[in-house]
Amino acid sequence: MWRITPSRWAGHGWGKQLPHRTDEALSFPVSQGDGGKKVTVGVGPTRVSTAQRVVSLWYFVVVVGSFGMLAVIPVAHAAIRLRRGMLWLFVLGYGGVAVGMTFLLERAAVEGESAAMLSFAWLFGTILFVTVACVHLALLRKKILYPPQTAWVESGMHCGLFSIDIAGFGQVGRSSEIFVRVRKMLFGLLAEAFEASGIAWDACLKRDTGDGMIVVVPPHFPKFRLVYPLVSRLTAELAEYNVVTEPGLRIRVRVAIHAGEIALDEYGVTGRPKVLLARLLDSRVLRDALAAAPDESPVVVLVSDRFHEDVQDQGGPGLDTMSYRQVLVHEKETEVRAWLHVPEPVLKGLP
Repeated sequence: MWRITPSRWAGHGWGKQLPHRTDEALSFPVSQGDGGKKVTVGVGPTRVSTAQRVVSLWYFVVVVGSFGMLAVIPVAHAAIRLRRGMLWLFVLGYGGVAVGMTFLLERAAVEGESAAMLSFAWLFGTILFVTVACVHLALLRKKILYPPQTAWVESGMHCGLFSIDIAGFGQVGRSSEIFVRVRKMLFGLLAEAFEASGIAWDACLKRDTGDGMIVVVPPHFPKFRLVYPLVSRLTAELAEYNVVTEPGLRIRVRVAIHAGEIALDEYGVTGRPKVLLARLLDSRVLRDALAAAPDESPVVVLVSDRFHEDVQDQGGPGLDTMSYRQVLVHEKETEVRAWLHVPEPVLKGLP
């Protein structure tokens, strides 16, 4: 089973192979029903009806009504619903405790002088057992009733594509410590900008490129947010950071934005849209624009002609198409029109 982990932006690829049904923080399970070409991501809690919440209380009725002796039944049910093998160890554990409590009760019935002590031990053990079982089942019930809603990315889906690259990242004289600090700052600001723009950072597929990152946004999020407010917020945050930091740690970036139908394989995301995104980001037009921009401008953006036509020209809150100018990009085998934008730095936080 393949999982693509967003935490892999600190590594060298889109994903890695993990044992079937294993759980990993911030991981995206790849569907087995689509040949491994579908990635599911969580974006928020679901809503549960009152009837569902009431019916699910049978867990506690069984445990309390049987004095814990039948606790294995709701725990086994939760293990099946959640599909977690680890829970079957709890089933065995609860079963063993129930057998032990039954044995203790039988001993209390046949013992003479120690019957009262054994009965007290059974009562105290039963109360403790029922309490622990109910707390555990409450947690399992919550996971069953409130699974995360899912957004997904699969081959053929029309996704937003965002790529960023740090200018002059490998310049002579920069130590590994500076590399680490600059990357950490940029990726942190980028994550905050995505979240503040209404795009769930954990729901995006990300790949570290060494001096930048490629971000694939599921189609469930409006694509215009990649332009506004994301670019504006990122520009403002980088401008403020560059004012207060030392020159060797200042960050200026090139950004390319596109959208298109992606393809997934065992190595991650591929397809023509991703290739075009790479050509836009590495284009001489974009590099020259950053070199010509004032030092106070930390970001230059190149938007594909298709994205400009399909998203920006449709209008939307805060979209300013007049500040974009058309340019010709000729990079390797690619010759396309695109739209260049140099955001004005804003040194105070956006509302």
